[in-house]
Amino acid sequence: MKRTMMTMILTLCTLGFAIAQKEYRMFELIYLTPKAGMTKVLEENLKAHNKKFHTAAPYEAFIKTVVVGEHEGDFVWLMGPTTFTSLDGRPDDDAHKADWATTVEPFVEKAGNVEYWKMKEGSNYDPEGGMENYNMQHIRFWEIKPGKYEAFMNALMKVTKVFKDNSYKESWSVYINQFSTNSGRDIAAVSNMKNWATFDQDDTFVADYEKIYGKDSWKAAMAVFNDCTASYTEEIGKFN
Repeated sequence: MKRTMMTMILTLCTLGFAIAQKEYRMFELIYLTPKAGMTKVLEENLKAHNKKFHTAAPYEAFIKTVVVGEHEGDFVWLMGPTTFTSLDGRPDDDAHKADWATTVEPFVEKAGNVEYWKMKEGSNYDPEGGMENYNMQHIRFWEIKPGKYEAFMNALMKVTKVFKDNSYKESWSVYINQFSTNSGRDIAAVSNMKNWATFDQDDTFVADYEKIYGKDSWKAAMAVFNDCTASYTEEIGKFN
């Protein structure tokens, strides 16, 4: 009996370890507000820093400029895709620290809003060509009411099928904020797009959605979204 119980425990531990080690896509981000008149200098120095220390996975980094949203005018420095385990081995030697301290920090008015966003498994639609197709990014952020996560996520995941079935040019993925900081940013839907002209294209999404899920299904989905969320905001950024 003891031997059987020990075998069961070892099996469960092994299974738990395997689940914990499962690959996933996560990004670290930080918002950087440039000092007055230092926007271009900071942009070039961030690019140079990334070229020195962040060119290979899982520590590859890039930047974008927020052009619409609460953080308009800020840079967003992103590293990933990565994992929490990988963060323990991130570039952190004296050369890295000195470069950031001398070429980045002197030109930053404010740094903060550090967040870790993990992609919801199965939520992504990535057209062929990858990031080379895109110059901009549209993000929708939701604050989820207590006890409403599952209902909201089930409704949101249906959007992925619409993107896939219709082979949209824009990408789509859903990310979950890994830490609760009362920021109103619990879940994010990320769409990469080519340019501003995307917003002038004929919007067939609702019709495409209802072809799959039935008449008035989008109205029902919106009712779920409204019932499950406490706040909603958007952000548009341009890749540098």
